[in-house]
Amino acid sequence: MTEAIQTLRSEHKTTARMLDLLERQITLFEETQQPDYDLLKEVIDYFLTYPDLYHHPKENLILEVLRRKAPEAAAPVGDIEREHAEISSRLHDFAHAVVEVLMEAEVSRDAFVKIARDFVEEQRRHMIKEEQVFFPAALKALTPVDWEAIDKKVSRFNDPLTATESELRFDSLRQMLRR
Repeated sequence: MTEAIQTLRSEHKTTARMLDLLERQITLFEETQQPDYDLLKEVIDYFLTYPDLYHHPKENLILEVLRRKAPEAAAPVGDIEREHAEISSRLHDFAHAVVEVLMEAEVSRDAFVKIARDFVEEQRRHMIKEEQVFFPAALKALTPVDWEAIDKKVSRFNDPLTATESELRFDSLRQMLRR
């Protein structure tokens, strides 16, 4: 397997764990218990920062090469870029809902939970599609030379939650994921 796909799969595992954390907090809120708002803010900050700036461009790079080299293999993948934009939009809706709750604005519990769960469900559905359709298609269709060029570009950006301890950004979130 290529370094790029290994990296993306590792990032998907981290994302899945983040979504698990998020779902637990959503459930607490839904059950009228006190969620960890600091954790919610950190998860949102991570999602607002890392996927759009570093993760999705890696996938977009692979898809661009796949479309150019093997358009027939790329066809079932569909419009990943549009899906990334949709996930980002849902994330922003969720982030706004959290801010409103923190500011004690009038937000119905049901509306907040729906917005939050919509984001989580869309993110999970998207990752499953990438794991089951996109990555296998790319692995099958692209050549070792293609992957060498892709791996070189992708290796420049590491997930801050799996980075070295010396990187302080997202450190408390990294600690929470370890628990």
